[in-house]
Amino acid sequence: MKQSKVYLLLCVVGVAVPWIFLFGFLGDDQASVPLFFTSIFANHVSSAVAGDLIISALAFIVFVFIEGRRIGLKNLWIYIPATLFVGLSFGLPLFLYHRARLIEKGL
Repeated sequence: MKQSKVYLLLCVVGVAVPWIFLFGFLGDDQASVPLFFTSIFANHVSSAVAGDLIISALAFIVFVFIEGRRIGLKNLWIYIPATLFVGLSFGLPLFLYHRARLIEKGL
């Protein structure tokens, strides 16, 4: 199986898994934006995971612009909303998919 196909599959999983949990949260009668952010930092464990993801997402965005320019990918901005509105679990495999496709074509 081509590397790009693996990344494409991870894109689908990377959208589905976070959204399953998000829809569960939104299905609650008391769901709200403040409660969402309060829940992210509800305890030390969830705060550690949230902090790790925030730093990882920032590092990924820097990597996108450095690596994307280096290999000539276009529309690098698209990975920012993909990461911020869905998650690193979608933005990262999406970037890797486009990168793999470019490499498979021979740059």
